[in-house]
Amino acid sequence: MRPHRLTLTAFGSFPGTETVDFDALSAAGLFLVHGPTGAGKTTILDALCFALYGQVPGQRNSARSLRCDHAPPSVGPSVALEVTIRGRLLRIQRSPAWLRPKLRGSGVTEEKSKVVLSEWQGGDWHGLTTRLDEAGDLVGGLLGMNADQFCQVAMLPQGDFARFLRADGDERSKLLERLFTVKIFTSAESWLAEHRKLAWREAQELRQEVDFAVKRVEEAAGDDLSAALTAEVLDAPRADPAAPPALFDLPAAERPSTSEAGASEDGGGAGEEVPSPETDPVRWAGALLAAARAVVLRADEEHVAAGQQLRAARARFEGAAALADRRRRHAEALTLRRTLDERADERADLQAILDDAARADRVVPLLTAARQRSEAATKARTLAADALARARPLLSATGPAHDQDHDQDQDQDLTAYRSTEPSVAELAGLERRRQDEVARLSELLTEEARLSVVRRDLLRVEQELAELVRADEAVAARLAVLPGLIEQAEARLAGARVDAARIPAARAVRDAAAHLIEIDGELARLAGELDALAQREAEVAAAEAELPARLADASAALAEVRAQAAVIPAATASLDAARAALEAAHRREALAAELEAAVAAHQVLVDQAQALRERWLDLRQARIDGMAAELARELSDGRPCAVCGSEHHPHPASPAESAPSADDEQEAEGAHEAALAEREAAERALASLESRHADAVEATGGLDVAAAGDRVELAEQEVFRLQAVADREPALAAALERVEIDRERVRDQSRELAEALAAHRAHHRHLESERVRVRTQLAQAVTPGAQGAVTGDGPGVGEEGRTAKAGEVDGERVLAGAERELRRLEASAGRERALAEEAAGLRREWQELEERGRRVAARLAAGRTRHEELSGDAGRLSARLDAARGDDATLTARLSRLHDEAELLREALEATQAAVAAGEELERAGRAAGEAAEEAGFGDVREAEAAYRSVAERESKAELLRRLDDEHAAVTGVLADPELVAAAAEPAPDLAAIGAERDALEQAYTRLASARDRAGARARRLEELCGELSGRIERWRPAADRHRLAERMAALASGTSNDNQWSMSLSSFVLGERLRQVVAAANERLDHMSGGRYLLRHDLRKTAGSRARAGGGLGLRVADGWTGVDRDPATLSGGESFITSLALALGLADVVTAEAGGAELGTLFVDEGFGTLDEDTLDGVLDILDGLRDGGRAVGLVSHVAELRSRITAQLKVTKTRTGSTLKAVGV
Repeated sequence: MRPHRLTLTAFGSFPGTETVDFDALSAAGLFLVHGPTGAGKTTILDALCFALYGQVPGQRNSARSLRCDHAPPSVGPSVALEVTIRGRLLRIQRSPAWLRPKLRGSGVTEEKSKVVLSEWQGGDWHGLTTRLDEAGDLVGGLLGMNADQFCQVAMLPQGDFARFLRADGDERSKLLERLFTVKIFTSAESWLAEHRKLAWREAQELRQEVDFAVKRVEEAAGDDLSAALTAEVLDAPRADPAAPPALFDLPAAERPSTSEAGASEDGGGAGEEVPSPETDPVRWAGALLAAARAVVLRADEEHVAAGQQLRAARARFEGAAALADRRRRHAEALTLRRTLDERADERADLQAILDDAARADRVVPLLTAARQRSEAATKARTLAADALARARPLLSATGPAHDQDHDQDQDQDLTAYRSTEPSVAELAGLERRRQDEVARLSELLTEEARLSVVRRDLLRVEQELAELVRADEAVAARLAVLPGLIEQAEARLAGARVDAARIPAARAVRDAAAHLIEIDGELARLAGELDALAQREAEVAAAEAELPARLADASAALAEVRAQAAVIPAATASLDAARAALEAAHRREALAAELEAAVAAHQVLVDQAQALRERWLDLRQARIDGMAAELARELSDGRPCAVCGSEHHPHPASPAESAPSADDEQEAEGAHEAALAEREAAERALASLESRHADAVEATGGLDVAAAGDRVELAEQEVFRLQAVADREPALAAALERVEIDRERVRDQSRELAEALAAHRAHHRHLESERVRVRTQLAQAVTPGAQGAVTGDGPGVGEEGRTAKAGEVDGERVLAGAERELRRLEASAGRERALAEEAAGLRREWQELEERGRRVAARLAAGRTRHEELSGDAGRLSARLDAARGDDATLTARLSRLHDEAELLREALEATQAAVAAGEELERAGRAAGEAAEEAGFGDVREAEAAYRSVAERESKAELLRRLDDEHAAVTGVLADPELVAAAAEPAPDLAAIGAERDALEQAYTRLASARDRAGARARRLEELCGELSGRIERWRPAADRHRLAERMAALASGTSNDNQWSMSLSSFVLGERLRQVVAAANERLDHMSGGRYLLRHDLRKTAGSRARAGGGLGLRVADGWTGVDRDPATLSGGESFITSLALALGLADVVTAEAGGAELGTLFVDEGFGTLDEDTLDGVLDILDGLRDGGRAVGLVSHVAELRSRITAQLKVTKTRTGSTLKAVGV
């Protein structure tokens, strides 16, 4: 990478456009950038870095604006750099964001950052991109390093490396991490530390889950099952000594499943001792499961036996109930047949009514049509009367007056009022005459539109004539005054040209006076700055004496905070455990309320099931008691009784009003069975709630919600306190860093102040000699001979200078007079162009006005002729239209009125025609209805209407007739059924005794079913919990192993493990290797610069005084060849620190360039620090820097040390003024 040309505009300290020719400066190999403090030497490096990367080095990049405050408001900051990278010649033009004045109105608006990247190809520049990100990627890719690396390698900042030399391991790590990529290693350290926390939490959570699972198994088994298990084990024989070991002690791969464990225990392998949940929870849970399964088997056998007895009792009851039902149906059929025989006459009457209604159906449609025609005729007559009433004024009035004028032979007999209604022909004639008149008048509408156009044109012509008369008068008035105005403009133009010739001489006098004032001001400013520098030097010395105490206080505060921050992980774990207990307490309270509600609901369902069972039994008993009446409903004469066999039934039993039926009994039985199912579901839900409540009680650890909340609050307060302390660590570390930076800054300021004082005194002497020269020049300029050359005949500079003493010149007064004269001359000369344009414009106006007058006269003549033509046309059209419209306001109004009259006559005609047609249709419909009634056999129309029945009425009577026929046929079939006849002959069964037996068996069966379901639910719950317990143990053991491994790996990577000898973290090990390479490269130059005395040594131990558990691997020591002792870098003097830091910076530049694999750097910059060196050491440093030129490399030194100006001929001088800084190349 070799820069060729850098151009700055309104950037940093430079308000104008400055150009740096690096090719000319680099020709000598070594060049110097010098100037006073604050002039802008470092701004050149900032501009170079900004052009390449779009940012400036260090903290200066956080500045709000890079624009020079001295620049004009409309000039924006920009940087242009021509540079060769990897053989490609590029031009980079960048402008940072800045606030420019708005083009309209007041205020400012933001201009965004911009970039233009071009490449020299084929003899011309070709644009590559204007995107900020693409330009940054391209330049960074070609250079092979980022902005931090470039600033550290190509712009060696000595202040940073002096701090790097004296820093501890943590501070060196921060700089090295910016230059060398160790993100993957720091990420690994962070991941291992986080993984250790996660593994510990996982193991703890899984261990708690195992304990909770054991508690749930114990609660699900209950005290009775545990007692039964203990008794069974005590009575069992001793186990086989060769039996397999307990499941809890087996490895995961050898441990059998829960089902296999339960099977082995069922097979009789129990030991002489009861398994313990603490020592062998899996085997203990398996024994409980086996005992629960045995209870389920016994309950199931008892339930099966009770079910067989219940089914036999139900079969006997169903047989008896079926026999009683058949006897009832036979008795009901006999009763119904007697009732149907009594209703035979009613059936005959229904049939006659339906026959008459069928004959009337042929007449009714015609009667309906006649009624509809009558309604239509009435409506038509009403409409005709309304239409004639609206048209009657037209029938009683004479025709329009213009009809007599237009057609004298038209019918005139409508003038009298007629008392009778008009005929159809009369109405048609009146309507036709209106339509003919409308057609005639419509032809005149175009004439009416033409009259409107002619009147509008006439008005427009009159307005144009008035405007032309006014324009002609204005042209004549202006032509009268133009000659005098032209003569005055030419006189003013001649005077302005004379004043323009006097401006150069006036400017020369003004510039000399301004230069004198600037020199006087600069001398006064330098005097004030010299006093300020002396005072500042005393303040810096006092501040340097206070720094050791501040550094000690900051270090002690940071160490105390870091010690308390190390306790945070343990406090966080305690907080997590307290929160888990609080959550379990809330869950226990919620489950307690649910459990109470579930117990109450279960009791309600038990009571409901019992009440429904009693209702069912009561209905069954009531039905048995009324079975005689139920059988009597099936009795009928001629059929034998199902009880006594008699075919005669003189006194059959009658049912009570509230006697239940078989359907009532079945409904009650179904409700009872549904209630039993709901009760069993409630029992299962209650058992589940009890188990979950017991789990929550165990998880609380005996704490209620209030106590658990207090425990959480205390733990949170502790964590928050520790976190608040830990949050102070960055601020304290930053405070410590600021103190150390202040220490280095104070040392640098002391050195810079000494250099600045020497530079200021030399500059003061130069300004004194320049002031004498300028005063002499001005004294000659204000003599009477020079005055005439400057001011001419007017007041000038000479009058301001005549009062000065002999040999003295008052710069302020001379400058004021010169500026006044110059302003007058420039103002007069500035009007020259405007005056010339004014004179030419007046002459052009004279010619244009003469031509315009001729055009106006021609247009006036043509307009008057057009006005006469339009007036004649308007008169003729108006007379013709007035005759056509008659008494109406307009022709359009007359047409509208005639249209309305024709429409009224048409409506009256149509309504009259419709009324006549409706009367004729009504007459025809009446005759058709009478003829149809006679044909159907009715005497007249009224008799047919009386016989008519509606569809619903006929369907109702037909349905009643069909129902009577169906009932008669059904009764006959039932009485012929042999099963019912046989049942009536058998004796009545004893349903009460059979039902009581069945109910007793039902209760026993229900009780045994509940016991079996509870035992089965407990066995299933235990089986589920045994599998859960085994799975949780399987998950806990690998998690514990993973936590132990994660603990060892995290401690080793962070440098806190006993196995890590140097307390060196993984990232520190990688950075340490890079630091070792930097030290090796730095020693090649330090040996020469120190005259063979000093060498740097990479130290693996922690920095002295560091109390952190980690932090090794990044130490530096200085080996003193004269004493043979390793020294701390902090013990080096200012000059020794400079050469060591410079060697370290050059070595780091070599290593970073090789590491990045980027372009070779053809130009390096070394910023400040040479003022602390003696003459011999400076020679050695310059020899080293001169050696960097091998291979065509150029080195630029940035310093204001006066000694370097005599040693280095190629220089770039930065000059500082009140209006900003400027650049000038010297010796190139």
